Amino acid sequence: ERGAGTTCVSLAFANYICNKMGMKTAYIELNTTNQIKSLSKRDNLDSFSYLGIHIFPSTKVTSLSEILNRDYDFFILDMGVLTSYTAPELSKCQKQFIVADFCEWKKTSTLAKINNLFKNTCLNRENIMILKNFSSKSTNHLSFSYHTKVVPFFENPFQLSVTMFRAITYLLF
Repeated sequence: ERGAGTTCVSLAFANYICNKMGMKTAYIELNTTNQIKSLSKRDNLDSFSYLGIHIFPSTKVTSLSEILNRDYDFFILDMGVLTSYTAPELSKCQKQFIVADFCEWKKTSTLAKINNLFKNTCLNRENIMILKNFSSKSTNHLSFSYHTKVVPFFENPFQLSVTMFRAITYLLF
């Protein structure tokens, strides 16, 4: 669902891996929102660098294999809203996260969408970690059905505190 924080979490992971760990990192916006292009000073670019992270904006699934064959240590795929079109790509990833918003008024619909994804796609619930909204206090029951962890709120994914570094380390490794 749009607005759950997928782009912010993805950029925080890319920033951490690139600038804290010193790894060559590609961030791939695998959705059509085209929001990430605003980080570039120039229009109509297929890719650009921002704070050392190589960014591929508005990438189509058909272009993904060419990018994944490039020389990077890590690829962060921001799929935005996960669909049956992008789910097969998620299933190929080494680490798989779904960022979901579990605020009280969205909890029922969010759970229904996650259950439908597992029912109607090739995704395996054993391989996916669901990152839930930091402010969600009433979602402890999810841990019994899904592998879940709380994701902190990243106000700015390019300015991470020591606490955020620890949280990302915990989530990724």
